Amino acid sequence: MFKQLSQLGKNLTDELAKGLTDELNEGQFDKNSDIPVEVQAKLRKFEKYEQKYPLLLNAYKSEKAKSEKLAAVQKILSENTPISSIDDYDSLTSFFKNTNLKTDMLNDEIKRLTSEKNEHLREIQDLRAQKDVAADKAFSEGHSEKSEGLEQVKQLEQKISEYLKDIESLKHELAAREEEKYAFVKQQTEMKNQIESLKGESTDFATASKNLAATEKLVDEFKKKLDSERQEHTKLNSELTKLEDEAARKSERIVSLEKLIKSEEEDEALSKQDPVSSGTSQTSTFKSKKKKKKGKSQNTSSNAKVLPSPPLPGSSADQKSDLDNRLHETLKDLQETQEKLKVIQSKYDDLVAASGNSESLQLELEKTRGEIEKLEVDNERLLRELQESKKELKFKSEEVENVKDLLKTVGNELVEAKDTIKNSNGASETEMKHLKSQLESLRSQNSENIKSYETTQSELKQKVASLQKEKSETEKELDDLRTTLNKHMQEKSKLLTDLKQSHEKMSILNNENITLSDQVKNLNALKRSESSLKSSLSQKEKTIVYLEQQVKEYSSKEEASSRALREAKMENGRLSNKISLVSKECESLKNELEKSKTSLEKFIKENGGLSERLEILNEKYETLQDMKTNSHEQVELIRRQCDELNVKIKELNKKNLSLEDELNESVSALQERTQEASSMRRLLAERQSDKDFQVQKLEQSFAAASEEKNRLESELALHDAKTKRTINELKEVNDDLRVQVQTLIAKEKDYEQEVARLTSLNKEMQTTRNESSQSSNELKEALANVKAALMTSEKKLREMESSSENIKELNDDLTKKLERISKNYKLVSGQLAAIKERNVPSRGPSRSNSVLSISDRASNEPPSRRGSFNGETVIESQSEINDKIAYIKNVLLGFLEHKDQRNQLLPVVSTLLQLDSNDEKRLMAIR
Repeated sequence: MFKQLSQLGKNLTDELAKGLTDELNEGQFDKNSDIPVEVQAKLRKFEKYEQKYPLLLNAYKSEKAKSEKLAAVQKILSENTPISSIDDYDSLTSFFKNTNLKTDMLNDEIKRLTSEKNEHLREIQDLRAQKDVAADKAFSEGHSEKSEGLEQVKQLEQKISEYLKDIESLKHELAAREEEKYAFVKQQTEMKNQIESLKGESTDFATASKNLAATEKLVDEFKKKLDSERQEHTKLNSELTKLEDEAARKSERIVSLEKLIKSEEEDEALSKQDPVSSGTSQTSTFKSKKKKKKGKSQNTSSNAKVLPSPPLPGSSADQKSDLDNRLHETLKDLQETQEKLKVIQSKYDDLVAASGNSESLQLELEKTRGEIEKLEVDNERLLRELQESKKELKFKSEEVENVKDLLKTVGNELVEAKDTIKNSNGASETEMKHLKSQLESLRSQNSENIKSYETTQSELKQKVASLQKEKSETEKELDDLRTTLNKHMQEKSKLLTDLKQSHEKMSILNNENITLSDQVKNLNALKRSESSLKSSLSQKEKTIVYLEQQVKEYSSKEEASSRALREAKMENGRLSNKISLVSKECESLKNELEKSKTSLEKFIKENGGLSERLEILNEKYETLQDMKTNSHEQVELIRRQCDELNVKIKELNKKNLSLEDELNESVSALQERTQEASSMRRLLAERQSDKDFQVQKLEQSFAAASEEKNRLESELALHDAKTKRTINELKEVNDDLRVQVQTLIAKEKDYEQEVARLTSLNKEMQTTRNESSQSSNELKEALANVKAALMTSEKKLREMESSSENIKELNDDLTKKLERISKNYKLVSGQLAAIKERNVPSRGPSRSNSVLSISDRASNEPPSRRGSFNGETVIESQSEINDKIAYIKNVLLGFLEHKDQRNQLLPVVSTLLQLDSNDEKRLMAIR
């Protein structure tokens, strides 16, 4: 590690020297190029760094690949062996030793069993020969003895045939048990698959419940929308009635004005004929009109009072022009009101259609609610079934415990039977051994079945617990959704209040409209109210546009809600199908549980039958013992058996000799194995050395990774600082713009106050109008500029936020990578420590171990201790220390001298001196 660092330091010093020479030889750069000389020098330096960067990258990639291979090897070992990490290689060796010992033991047992089998076959052949001899002797001695011997032989043959039948029946029972075992295993696998499918369906059910909650939210929203639309419907009806009343009033005004025009024309004609008589007629006509039209309008009464004397022809022409203008204005107002009426009627029709759609949506929502209630009922039913299955599982576990107790009692009885069977004949011993082996196999099968049942039971319990956890999680999610629903309801209430405020504003505007219509009656005040009428009309137009936009938004929301309802219906159908599938699977599970109960009952019955057979065998054995006591001929048989035993002893002596030969062969094999073990130790030592080398490489890679981490952290810090500066600048700009907007709003208010004052003066109206129009244009332009600036600032802020999020993600990825590297480093360091601890006490006569321990100590201990081994190592360590000191000096001097290259040398200095971020800041602060 230090050698590589020293080499890197030398390379850096050479590059710094070259950089100094390049700075001294600045006159040698291309003067014709546009790039400045300093930039050219830096570019050349960067080119040199770029040449060496791919080498470092390749080294890092190779180290990464090696670490991945190591991880794969570790994974394979953890999967196939009881080893969890590379640190317990002792356990790996012990594992291999155990496997070898097991194989040896198995081979020995196989040999022993084969030898016993051969011996038993020989004994059977000898017994058959003895039987033949006994039959011949019995035939020669006499018919009586022959008949007795034949009877005994027949009895023995019958017993043998009975034993063989029992053995065959036990074999059949074993085969049946094995088949039942396979069937039980298949049932277990099917149960597991069904449980997994139930888990998946439970997740689907949770998603379905979420979707149902979402549909409920949509239903509530649609209800609220319907209520709001109904309110708007009533308001629009009221507005329609008001507008119709206004239209009727304006039509009455037009009729009255037409009558006035006709009367004025008649007066003019009369004035031309006779001015004196015209004055009297005019006064009389106006008095009569006053009496008729007192309650209709104030305009006619004022005109009647103004015209008591005979008018001039010029004044009548002026009045005509004024009346024509007023008529045109009223006609325009009527046309506008008619257009508004048409628009409102179309809106009314749309709202009526929307209300019809909303009624259909309500019906659909009621249907979905019914389906949701059905689903909830099904869910409760499934939960009840789960609880029942839990109870059944408990009952089964109790039954299994009872079966275990029964099996224990059967085992105890079998042990007692074994003790009794040991005292029987050789032939019966062989048969009883077979029976014992069969019984033991049956017992092992029963125990395996019980274990498998217990494992399945525990797995089912775990799955039930996991399902309960999922249920609790879904309930929590439902609570969260309810809280969000309440929040949405609050937001909706706020929006409704805003709508109410807007409707109140509309009512205020309507009142203003009524007041304006009253002001129209005053013909002299029409000029003064023109500006206010225009502003109110513009505001009304804006409100109408706003209402149209709201109607469009509501229609789009209704379309979206209808789509959502359709999707909810589809999802409800899917959920109902899934629930039916789940119910079917639950029924199949119940059937399987009943089958398993029946199989358990069969097992219990079979165990009882086996115990009865054991009792029968014991009775037969007792009868055989009675037969032995009664028979006198068995003494002769015992003598013959003694002779046969002598023959067997001779054969055993021969076997002894053969076993001694085999022992010699095994000793030679042991010697060969010891040689193989020594070779294995050498291989292990070589592997340890390879591991040490790999550890060194990993340390180097870790150092490189830490350098990269420091560099990236510094870059991230710089980037964060830049982003913070830009954000602060944008915030300042935004604040300035806000201040400007506030000032502009204040100016706008001042202008409005000035306009209100100027409207009171008749003569200065035109001048003030021009000025106000110019100022309003300027204000509009300023507002547009401010809005554009705000939009640009918001875009910049969003871009900065996205960039900061990307930086955070990069930082998180880097921290994760560093954590992984640190974990790998900790593992490697732990392995190193374990290897060193193992190598330190292993100072034996073997040369390889001693060399390894010396190398390990040399790597562990400081240079002062290393010098105690021999002189050469002391000299080498001192030379290495001198090289390191020189390298650190060169790096520090270069860092202090070359201020431009501090950012490049900072990671090297931080790795050499193990500096923190605070230490790095202090170093960078040095001038």
